[in-house]
Formats: sequence, C-alpha cells, structure tokens
Amino acid sequence: MFKPVIRIVAFSIIVVGTFALTLGAILFQAASVTKAASDYTVSVTWPSALTSVVWPPSGLPFHLLFGVAILAGFTGLIFFRAPRAIGVGVLFFQAGTGYLLGGGLGGFFICREFAQYHFGMDAERLGEYWFAFESIAVWSLAAATLAVLRIFARKLQVAEGQTNEETSAA
Repeated sequence: MFKPVIRIVAFSIIVVGTFALTLGAILFQAASVTKAASDYTVSVTWPSALTSVVWPPSGLPFHLLFGVAILAGFTGLIFFRAPRAIGVGVLFFQAGTGYLLGGGLGGFFICREFAQYHFGMDAERLGEYWFAFESIAVWSLAAATLAVLRIFARKLQVAEGQTNEETSAA
C-alpha cells in the first residue's frame, strides 16, 4: 500500500486525465454530428456541440468512452498493483505512445493557446479536432507524471513481526 497522500495524488491525476480523454471523445463525436468536421463555416457553440452528442443518448460515442474507461482502469491497475519496474515501463510506454499518436501536436496547440490566444479558441474551430489532440496530450502528461511518481513512491512496509503478532492475537 502507498501512503494516503500518494494514493490521493495518483487517483487525482488519473481522474483529470480520464476527464480530458472523455471530453476529447465527446467533442470528437460532436464535430461529426454537427457537420463541423467537414464544413468549417458551420457556426457551432460549445453548448450546442455537447448537446448534440449527449442528447439523444444514441449519439454518445460508447466505444470511445468504453475505451477511455478501460485505459483509466488499466492505468490505475498498473500504478497501484504492478511491480515498480513494470509499472514505470508501462506508464512511460503509454506516455510515449500518446505523444506519438497526437500528444505532441496537442502539446503544441496547448502552448499556442497559452502564448497567443489565452484560451480564446472559439467553437467554430471544433471541426479541426484540436481538442482531440489536446486531450491526448493531457493524458500523455498524466501518464508520464504517474510514472515519475511511481519511481519515487515507496510502498509502506509492514514489519513481519508486527503482522505475525496481529494474526496470533486474533
């Protein structure tokens, strides 16, 4: 078991990364539902894009959301249960794969927003799929952060004598 602070931090990182991927999956679907993926002149607002995917529920990208849930569960399992060497390797592999599959481009978009636009990207750019790359970049950063945290996090060692005393007393 890890210290409670490490567990809370790791769980929070996984939740933030999962939220980013979920939002990316929903907005990816919204780009095709609202036709903004093929026609950049379509005026789309964030509420209309989200509403077009969330209601009716048949528009939800269940396969993408299921994939996000599996990835989050797998990441949690690897962080909390796998041996350190395997966990760190798999987490860095996730981060590297995410970076190669669009996270690098998403990181560029995020830095560009900070530097130039100050998050002023309007929803008319929804069809350009920037948000999908940005969500992959956030997940890559989360996986790399978890890997570094896993390197330095020590599991609590319970003294063997103490566990024997507790079991004999019971």
